[in-house]
Amino acid sequence: VWLNGFHTLPDPELAVIDAIARHADVTIALAEDATEAMCARLVAMGFPEEPFTRARTFAAIAKVRASSIEREVEEIARRVLEQAKGRPFREMGIIVRSADTYVPLLRATLERFGIPARFYFETDTERHPATRFLTGAVDAMLGGWDHAATLQVLRLTPRFSGSATLDRLDFAVREQIPNAGLGSLKALVPNPESRLVRLIDSLRTLEEWRSFEMTPADWAARFRTLRNLFRPARPQGDEDRALALEWRSQAAALDLLDEAFDEAAQALDPQRLIGLAEYWRATKSVLRLKPLRLEDGRRNVVHVLSAHEARQWVLPVVFICGMVEKQFPQFHPQDPFFPDAARCSLNAARIRVRTVAEFEREERALFDSAIARAKMLATLSYPEFDARGDRLLPSRFLEDFAVPVEDARTIRPQPRYPAGIPAAPAIRTPVMLSVLKERTARISPSALESFLQCPFQYFGTRQLRLKLPPKRPEDRLSFLLQGNIVHDVLAEWYAQPQEIGPLFHRIFERISEEQHIPNGYHTERLRNAMLQDLERFACDQSWPRLGFTSQQELEFVSPLGDSLEISGRIDRIDTARDGTARIVDYKYSAVQRVKEKKNGKGLQAPLYLLAAEKTFGVRPVRMFFIGLKGGVEYVGWDEGEFPAEWQSTSDRVLRIVEQIRGGVLAPAPADTGNCYFCDVRDVCRIETVKPRAVEEGA
Repeated sequence: VWLNGFHTLPDPELAVIDAIARHADVTIALAEDATEAMCARLVAMGFPEEPFTRARTFAAIAKVRASSIEREVEEIARRVLEQAKGRPFREMGIIVRSADTYVPLLRATLERFGIPARFYFETDTERHPATRFLTGAVDAMLGGWDHAATLQVLRLTPRFSGSATLDRLDFAVREQIPNAGLGSLKALVPNPESRLVRLIDSLRTLEEWRSFEMTPADWAARFRTLRNLFRPARPQGDEDRALALEWRSQAAALDLLDEAFDEAAQALDPQRLIGLAEYWRATKSVLRLKPLRLEDGRRNVVHVLSAHEARQWVLPVVFICGMVEKQFPQFHPQDPFFPDAARCSLNAARIRVRTVAEFEREERALFDSAIARAKMLATLSYPEFDARGDRLLPSRFLEDFAVPVEDARTIRPQPRYPAGIPAAPAIRTPVMLSVLKERTARISPSALESFLQCPFQYFGTRQLRLKLPPKRPEDRLSFLLQGNIVHDVLAEWYAQPQEIGPLFHRIFERISEEQHIPNGYHTERLRNAMLQDLERFACDQSWPRLGFTSQQELEFVSPLGDSLEISGRIDRIDTARDGTARIVDYKYSAVQRVKEKKNGKGLQAPLYLLAAEKTFGVRPVRMFFIGLKGGVEYVGWDEGEFPAEWQSTSDRVLRIVEQIRGGVLAPAPADTGNCYFCDVRDVCRIETVKPRAVEEGA
């Protein structure tokens, strides 16, 4: 028996080695960092110490710096493809110390670059989609079929990944959660004849399990029928390798789930009758310890290895990624309740526990071993910044190699257009352009400002009318809904003067019931903040109402040109006896965002002035935005302060509409800071890059 790769050997392992040595010849290869105490104990057990020397080849070292972890992994893929021009993939390996950080990204990137790879990592059986579907169904049943939990189960159902019916059910469930019960969930399905209804009915068969009391063996036999709920798609002719691997992983996960059922039954009293909950707790405990390993028989692949797994390998070309502090080497802090001083005392008393120094020696040994895996070239790479933009500290292990650091190259996909400047994305089909003209016969100021911010934002929200998923219960009292509540309160308060507190509570309760807003600390905090803001505004005397006639929530449609109408709603118009008017628009947002309206670049203010004059027959002399959140803030203009460019607002609007009707939809945000609030930012995926200084000394 040969044993290799052990850094430390605690007492139980030494006892196992001693037992093996009674029946076989045992050879133990110790790492260079093996402690003298461990060597002495092995010698005392009868293992003579023999020195081992071998001719060690030193590979060339390259250090690569990338701006982010994504760019780092792309650079590794690019270098793999370069090496593949002269050697097979099987002669290359990627060594990973932080598997949770790098393995998912490596898997996606290597697949995107068309690089075959084999990952030598175990996955948890309980995290596999097939396992999560079946165990989630049992958990949802035990929880009374909570709609949120049941929806997660339905989302994992095979053959339903692209179901439009399931998408509509998803939105309907999100709008009314929290709720429970399969009956009420089934009533939300848009099509009563769909397969989704049959799936919900199949889950109902689990209901009777609650009332059973059986022996563990009988529970295991019943639970083995659970896999009948999981029905994967049937093969359709020649399938690709990725789909074949997916089916193999599903079959392996289901088999391991059956093993967990049997092992849970063996861990319980075989004669005692137990309920479902007790058996299910035991099953989940067993399932947490079940690793999922998939065999991959391919040979010509890039080997993606952990630092411990790599000790068994020798490859011509090796890439070691994540060379930053706290990743390689990993950081091992002292336990505040079990510090190193106490550990050293226990070691002195021959009670062996590991100290921080031993963990650090192991990290060093893993790195030295990783470097030694390469016979020709070892490439050490690291990201310069993390996901938040904070600078990372390169690993101290890099200081051992006095070689220049190379910067990763920028990698972009091959252009889809021929040589030359590609045309900007736009709608050019005559039929679609005619549809655009029909849809823009009437347009609102907010839609025009959306186009000015970004044509693609306007296209996604106004033309495609993409619907956002309903917010979670704790997020339903959004900024937009808070603004609507404040607007409704002020509209009724001005129309019928009354005490604003009871009015606010009545409107808030009505909207809370309509929007299914749950009670709680967050809701009560926002409720009190809105009430304080409204009471503060009601007591404000900066804008006297005497001598004015106020009108609230005035909808207007103002013609502009031959085939265009501007529609909107003015929050309030105060008209004096001489026919002059003051236009007010409430803004329940941060004070700074209200102050930004003063730049005069928006279209809402001039279009409201135009509509007040043409539609309501008044002469506007003031236009003000009133910020209400956290304090009363008046931002606006008097008659003599109206910007000069407002005189040409009509021409400006016509030019904007002409661009919209011309099919312009390229992602081009005027203010990239607003991209964070854009509802379609995940579709356009625009990258904002600062221009690089090219002048010497800049």
